[in-house]
Amino acid sequence: MAQSIFSDWHPAVPGQDIRGPCPGLNALANHNILPRSGQNLTVPTVVAALGAGVNISTEIATLLAMSALKTSDNPASGAFTLADLNKHNLIEHDGSLSRRDQGLQEGGKVTATLDEDVFDEFLKSFNGSQSVSLPAAAAARWSRIQASRKTNPHFSYTTTNRFSSYSETGVYYMVLQDPTTGTVPIDYLKILFKEERLPYVEGWRPVTPINGFSFGNTLLALAISTPEEEASDLVVAAAAS
Repeated sequence: MAQSIFSDWHPAVPGQDIRGPCPGLNALANHNILPRSGQNLTVPTVVAALGAGVNISTEIATLLAMSALKTSDNPASGAFTLADLNKHNLIEHDGSLSRRDQGLQEGGKVTATLDEDVFDEFLKSFNGSQSVSLPAAAAARWSRIQASRKTNPHFSYTTTNRFSSYSETGVYYMVLQDPTTGTVPIDYLKILFKEERLPYVEGWRPVTPINGFSFGNTLLALAISTPEEEASDLVVAAAAS
């Protein structure tokens, strides 16, 4: 893949570019793989960007794009903005790896901005390791859920929320995974979440195809590694719905 697709990176320009609560989509916009403005996003545009940028199959990309379109203020238009994703319990969810819960935000608003305290808490789950294994990723996700449950009196963890939470971890794990070691370099994780940039300069390449079968297997493996009652059944059921 030509480097040029990743070389055109620039952080969002305040007052000009729109971003949402998903670091991955924000990164694609910062690289101008999605429209840099973060506006007028259609299903075909998102599907093409997810395929070109992070090797997500058309089937999975279409499901993600259709879910995102539902957040639009006018879904019939066929377009949405990254800011439309700032709606609670649609794609955004409690127990995020990098965002403060909506119920803990002043005014109860969803934030598109990374919360340093939340993300640092998430990183501490890895105990200083320089790489993230799948069991470690599962444990870190579960730790965030437990912390959110304790601190947020409005904590929501429906079947849909649960699937969104598992998907958040599954996507970063598959996108950033080193194909040789099967783990995620911690530096890649920090770059994606904190800079909203794909770590191409550091050596990352989108070589692992992400399709329905591989994504489902990853979510199932995360669920099996989590001490959560009937988690695997719920993940499978949500994925099939």
